Amino acid sequence: MSRPDIDPELRAFFQCHLAARDGRRCFYCRRNFKKRPMRRKTLDHYVPHWIWPGWDVDNLVLACERCNLAKGAALPWPLVWLLLATFRPENWELTA
Repeated sequence: MSRPDIDPELRAFFQCHLAARDGRRCFYCRRNFKKRPMRRKTLDHYVPHWIWPGWDVDNLVLACERCNLAKGAALPWPLVWLLLATFRPENWELTA
């Protein structure tokens, strides 16, 4: 999923930085990228772009196209579990 709002040089910088930080593999399926050029891999916003807009490296991961497309704009399951674990109904007031 390529976003047109990022400079190609900045995209390449992020890919190199993330490969050094996380290893040259898909963050989700852990498939190794060493056999294919990095340019064929995608940058994914771990927390969806619509929630955390911008290009903060703390919210970016390398993902294969398949995993990036499968995740789409959904929240990642570990984040959903964290939110559900801390949810308390008494903290929410329902209004009619």
